[in-house]
Amino acid sequence: MDHIRVLIVDDHPIVRQGLRSLLSNYPDMTLVGEAGDAATAVEMASQLAPEVILLDIRMPGMTGVEAARLLSRQHPSAKILMLTSFDDEEYVTGALQAGAFGYILKSASDEMLAGAVRAAYRGERILSPEVMNRVVKQYAHYSRAQALREIGLTEDENNILRLLVSGASNPKIATELHISETSVKRKLQDVFEKLGVTTRAQAAAEAVRRGVV
Repeated sequence: MDHIRVLIVDDHPIVRQGLRSLLSNYPDMTLVGEAGDAATAVEMASQLAPEVILLDIRMPGMTGVEAARLLSRQHPSAKILMLTSFDDEEYVTGALQAGAFGYILKSASDEMLAGAVRAAYRGERILSPEVMNRVVKQYAHYSRAQALREIGLTEDENNILRLLVSGASNPKIATELHISETSVKRKLQDVFEKLGVTTRAQAAAEAVRRGVV
C-alpha cells in the first residue's frame, strides 16, 4: 500500500498532537514531520519530501499564506492543504491564490479531514462546506459585478432594474429610490437600451439571464 507522506505545520502543540493521533488511525497515511512555524516547515519540506502539507494560516513570523506561496514554488509536488479555524474571505482567497489545493476548517470531522488529505494527494481541490459557500458567494458577486461593467449600468440604473425584476411599478420604484417618476421612466429607457430590449418583461428576463440581479 502506498503511504501518503504528511507534514503537519501548526504552532499549537495540542493541535499537532491531535493530528498525529488522527493520522495514526489511517494506514494509508504516514506522518513524516511536524513544524511549529512556517519557516521551519519550509526547511523540513526540503528534507522530508512530504506529499501533503497540513498548514495552519495564523502562525508567528511567516503566515500560512506566505508559506503556501513559498512552498508551492519550492516544492510543487507537495500538495498544500490549509487547516485552520478561520474562514475569512481574505484568508481563503489568499491561500488559494498562493497555491493551496484545499482549505479545511479545524471543526471538520476526522473522516472529512482524512478524505481531504487523500483528495489533495490526488491533486483534487477540496473545501470545507462553509468555505465553499463563501467561495460561491464571492464568485457570484464577482460575476455580477463583471456583468454590470460589461453592460455599463450605473448604480441607479441597477437599482431600478432590481426593483423592476421584483415586480415594482414605476411609482413604487420612484418611492423606493426617492426620485421622480419622470426620472424613473428616463432611466428605464437607458436600461432598456443597454440591455437591448424594449419591454419590462424582456428587461427582467435579460437581467436574470446575464446574472445582474
